[in-house]
Amino acid sequence: MKNYCIVGLGSRGLYMYAQDLLSNYRDVARLTGLCDINAGRIENAKQVLGEDIPGFTDFEEMLDKVPCDVVIVTTKDAAHDHYIIRAMERGKDVITEKPMTTTEEKCNAILEAERRTGRNVRVTFNYRYAPYKTQVKKLLREGIIGEIHSVEFRWFLDTVHGADYFRRWHAHKENSGGLIVHKSTHHFDLINWWLDLEPQEVAAMGARKYYVPSRYPKHGERCATCEVADGCEFYLDLGSDEKLKKLYKDNEQLDGYYRDRCVFSEDIDIEDTLSVIVRYPQQIQLTYGLTAATSFEGWQVAFNGSKGRLEAFEPEYFVSQHEQTEFGRRSSMHIRQPMDWRHGEEGEISRFDSLQIRFYPLFGGVQTFDVPYVQEGHGGGDRLLRDHLFRDASYDPYGHVAGTRAGAMSILVGVAANKSMAEKQFVRIGDLLAE
Repeated sequence: MKNYCIVGLGSRGLYMYAQDLLSNYRDVARLTGLCDINAGRIENAKQVLGEDIPGFTDFEEMLDKVPCDVVIVTTKDAAHDHYIIRAMERGKDVITEKPMTTTEEKCNAILEAERRTGRNVRVTFNYRYAPYKTQVKKLLREGIIGEIHSVEFRWFLDTVHGADYFRRWHAHKENSGGLIVHKSTHHFDLINWWLDLEPQEVAAMGARKYYVPSRYPKHGERCATCEVADGCEFYLDLGSDEKLKKLYKDNEQLDGYYRDRCVFSEDIDIEDTLSVIVRYPQQIQLTYGLTAATSFEGWQVAFNGSKGRLEAFEPEYFVSQHEQTEFGRRSSMHIRQPMDWRHGEEGEISRFDSLQIRFYPLFGGVQTFDVPYVQEGHGGGDRLLRDHLFRDASYDPYGHVAGTRAGAMSILVGVAANKSMAEKQFVRIGDLLAE
């Protein structure tokens, strides 16, 4: 039986970890402490959990006063390093949300602290665990396409999910590293894991193309006080969602954090359109693209090799033309459904039974592999990840478990991409590591 403390009680910390620990892992885990810089969110967590778990606004005080074997870090990205390092220095192991951190300096500090303290850090790359993505790994490991030559990866965020990053603390690189670190760390880790290789060199371009102030020049600081809110597709009413209200609106006076900031604010400094080239060993090339303002949500990847091409495609959310309202983006949060957007004009809500992976042999033909579709959190990855975290992770044939090295190799692609955009040149991953 292990004792767990959580620092950071936003949506992820509360609903992904705290609630599930109490609901599904009481036989192997005790939740002994809750920490957040906002006292209101601590009280909200206690109400949601239905238990009077000790709560603290001071991290060190929590570790002084409650038994703790493992600290779960779900704070703002830029604060991860502080809590990870202090937890290890206090003799605790760590589970941290991705990205592990946001800069090469912080990354190197975490790696050094792990070596110095002898503690262990797990990074929660839940996408690795999704059965569909694991099947891609299995086929590549079996050598279905022979020697891998190149990878093409595209990720699409719609104007519900994508826009939300521009309302929150993520909208500033000092907090998140930008989408190229915060979001793309998922994707770069998948490529690193699928290839079983570490990236070597990165070049990138990026821009803020859609969420620009000129779209709504008279916009306010936040939706709650905006004079043009009635005509804005991106208006967010925090009071209309009970979870958001209790997490953020009811507690914003305590720390000044506004969860409904305008997505068109002038001070936003992250990109919504990104293109990256990554060189791997064996001269394997990755071309990657992320767009945060598309009509649908999902991703597609293709691996080209000496024996053919392997393609995987996962549509996630779409609002069909039969469901749109006058301000479709405002209401689509509630009506967007899992749907193959290629058939969206038919108005059919696709409750997928399975997803396909296709192999195209080099000299003709096609072979398909059907994988059962799992709609539960991150394609079924969340549940399998938690089982590995809180139960037995000794059986791990596909290498789902990720430590600090994997955490570093994923974020450093994004860090290198940020440097490349600023310096307009290739950046070597090795130059970012202190070891």
